[in-house]
Amino acid sequence: MLARPLGRAGYYVLERRDGAGRVEQRGVIGALSLHGVETGHVLRHQQVADADVRFQARLLQERGESIEPLVLAAPDLSAFQECIDQTVAGPPDQELATPEGGVQRLWACAAAWTAAPPALPPVLLADGHHRLEAARRLHRAHPGAVADRLLALVVDHRHYPLRLAATHRLVPGLDIERAVRSASRIARVNAHPPGVRPLPRPGTFTLTGGGRAWDVSEISPATMAGRLRFLPPEWVELPAAISDHVLIPTLCEDQGIPSVPRFTSKYPGPGEAGLILPPPTWDQIWAGAASGTGMPPKSTSLGPVPVPGQIGRLSAS
Repeated sequence: MLARPLGRAGYYVLERRDGAGRVEQRGVIGALSLHGVETGHVLRHQQVADADVRFQARLLQERGESIEPLVLAAPDLSAFQECIDQTVAGPPDQELATPEGGVQRLWACAAAWTAAPPALPPVLLADGHHRLEAARRLHRAHPGAVADRLLALVVDHRHYPLRLAATHRLVPGLDIERAVRSASRIARVNAHPPGVRPLPRPGTFTLTGGGRAWDVSEISPATMAGRLRFLPPEWVELPAAISDHVLIPTLCEDQGIPSVPRFTSKYPGPGEAGLILPPPTWDQIWAGAASGTGMPPKSTSLGPVPVPGQIGRLSAS
C-alpha cells in the first residue's frame, strides 16, 4: 500500500511530457513502507554496494528524510486510475522544464484519496536501491532516527514503460592501447573507425578511449568460468557481472592499477577510458527481482527520474 507522504496532505500525481507534448511518464507520489521488501510488495532488481549505502545513510542522518523520491514501476496502476484522472483534469500546481526540452507537471491530489488508500500489486524498485537499503538499516539500528517510510513515485509502467539502458564503466588510469591488447588475449576484438561512438549489441561490449572504440565479444569460456565461479549462477550472462568480474579486472591487473571503476549513464568523454555495456533485458530484470538474487550493483539505468527539487518546493509552498 502507498500511504500519504509524511508531512503532506495527500498524494501527488506526476506527469512528464516530451518536447512534442506526448506523455512519456505518469505516476503517483506517496510514502513507501520500509517493510515492503519483507512483505514481497517491493521487488529489488539489483544488489547494492556497501560504500554507496553508507554514503546514503549519512545523507539520511543529516537531512532526516530522503528529499528525492524512489522510483518504482507498477505493472498495473489501475487502482489509482480514478484518482489520477480526476487530478490531472485540473491545472497543475507546478511545472518544470526537463533537460530534454519537455515539461514535468505536478498536481496535489484531493486529501480524500488518503482516507482509503488503493491497494497496489508488487512493484519493481527502479531507482533508489541504495537509499532504500540505507533507510532500512538505519531504521533497524535506530528506529527513532528515521521514519519507517520513504517518499516514492510509483509509475504506470504498463502504459508508460520506463526507459531501459545500461550503466557504463569508466576506468581511471587505464591505458587504452594496452587494454586492447589485453582484451585480445581473452576475447575477439574488432576496431571501429576513429570518431565513431557505437553502442554494443547484445553479448558484446565496447571498449573506448582516446577517441577510438573496439567491440569485445566471444570472451574465453575458460576465463569466464574462472572469474565467475563464486558468483550466483544467474549472473553468468549478465553484462554487469562480466564487466566487473571478468573484463575490467583482467585489463586492470595487466596494468597494475586498481580495478575500481566509476559509473556513468553517459558515453565516456574524449579523455576517459571505459567500457560501454549492453543493457540487460526486462526478462532478466524481472527474473532477478522475483528470485531475490537480483542483479549486480549498477546494472541498469532506468528513467526518466523526476526533475530534482520539485517535490520539496511544492510541499513547502
